[in-house]
Amino acid sequence: MGKTTQTMTKADDEEIVFRSRYPSVPIPDNLTLPEFVLKDAELYADHVAFVDAATKRSYTYGEVVRDVQRFSKSLRSLGLRTGHVVVVVLPNVIEYAIVALGIMAAGSVFSGANPSSHSSEIKKQVDLAEAKLIVTDDHTYNKVILIQVKLIFVNLE
Repeated sequence: MGKTTQTMTKADDEEIVFRSRYPSVPIPDNLTLPEFVLKDAELYADHVAFVDAATKRSYTYGEVVRDVQRFSKSLRSLGLRTGHVVVVVLPNVIEYAIVALGIMAAGSVFSGANPSSHSSEIKKQVDLAEAKLIVTDDHTYNKVILIQVKLIFVNLE
């Protein structure tokens, strides 16, 4: 990971912008973010893509592509459509990237929520975003169960 530098600018309000010392990576207009991220994954299908440092679980690029596609199709089968917002209330787990890419691959909008947030804060985010779905785990399930939105429970064991 590269170091970040802090740049402060003055406008109407004070704004703090963190910029990488590395150049931005251009994403072609004709690709979605999941297509761009996974475009050469088949070349590395048997190579490890993600490793969970705590549990030592891992996913290969092939497994990531498979699971992103499966999750995306599952979301579409639940009635999620282009532009629908999905709020993700998960901790920093290995499946997070698969969930985020699957949401975007389905044409939906990813909105991450801090699992440490109070249930009222999560509800406010869901309401303001007009979210159609929440993705959560067993640790945050009780915080979102009363919100009147469809839930997907991710088993992280």
